[in-house]
Amino acid sequence: MIKKVFALILCALMLLPIFVACNKKSDVPEGMKSVTLSGEPFIFYVPKEWTDNRDSGISSAYYSINKSVMASARYYPCDADTVSAGIEAYVDKVSTQNSNTLKDYTLIETKKHSFGGPNGQKYEYKYKHIGDASETEITVIQYYTFYKNDVIILSMYVGTEFKDEYVEVFDKIRSEFKLCEKNVVNDSVKDKNTPKGMKKASDGDVQYVCYVPESWVTDLSDKLTYAYVDESGKPNITVTCVAPTADTTAEKYFTDCEVEYDKNIEGYARLSEKPQERKIAGRDALSYKYKAVYGGTEYHIMQTVLVYNDLVYSITYTARADAYDNYIYDVEHILANFKFR
Repeated sequence: MIKKVFALILCALMLLPIFVACNKKSDVPEGMKSVTLSGEPFIFYVPKEWTDNRDSGISSAYYSINKSVMASARYYPCDADTVSAGIEAYVDKVSTQNSNTLKDYTLIETKKHSFGGPNGQKYEYKYKHIGDASETEITVIQYYTFYKNDVIILSMYVGTEFKDEYVEVFDKIRSEFKLCEKNVVNDSVKDKNTPKGMKKASDGDVQYVCYVPESWVTDLSDKLTYAYVDESGKPNITVTCVAPTADTTAEKYFTDCEVEYDKNIEGYARLSEKPQERKIAGRDALSYKYKAVYGGTEYHIMQTVLVYNDLVYSITYTARADAYDNYIYDVEHILANFKFR
């Protein structure tokens, strides 16, 4: 269970892409499923047996935490100068950042690739991930391309010793990846208790109600509670709920999670030694602040944990370090208006 929680926090083509509207429910390749968040300029498929990890706030999935078999897709808006410099220059910049931050970073190759068109780039490297008692060498295979004003990144991770076992799977994921027009869903669903200037971000079947500012992007097409700000890095909030295997408290639950974070999340470190005590929907809760590095970028995260009806709820805010404070007022408003049914 804790490994699954870690995966939720983790929380970037030989065939030319098909530029279509992002309809994630049609033309799904046989044996695969979409793990694409709404508003993405792509459709991202993985094998059906993989675990959907969109709760992390990223279009991603994993097959094995132990073997570090994971895949994710992201996009970042780019200015005209970045696009003009070319995708090769962009990848070189990422490689330089990685060489300065990753232990035993080794560049395997960068080369032109038809991913997303004739100007795509493949970037492959490996590094040492430090766990509690051992180090694991991870191989990362990424594909980059510019699409309109965004850079698109498809990332795949595997423990180096298992790489050969997943070459065909990774190639299938890459070959089925499609670029498309963004199809942002910005539902204005409200109920009689909706606070002024807010809207619902949670499905009607879950046992809580999560409200977010009207300007945030939401999608109520599935059970996932996820909302984000439509800007670079997508500052976002997610709500997850798990059933612990034994009686627990918010403090014990996070302590158990932290063991996995420390082993598996690059750059993990607390930003404050003690959690913030608060009330969420009248229940005692604790907010833990920490940082993590993803793709060479530092993120700041606040995970608010509480126990209700023998279930553990995590309300997690994630943003790039330089954007975290810009939306903390919105996040405090979200937490203040969180309710149970």
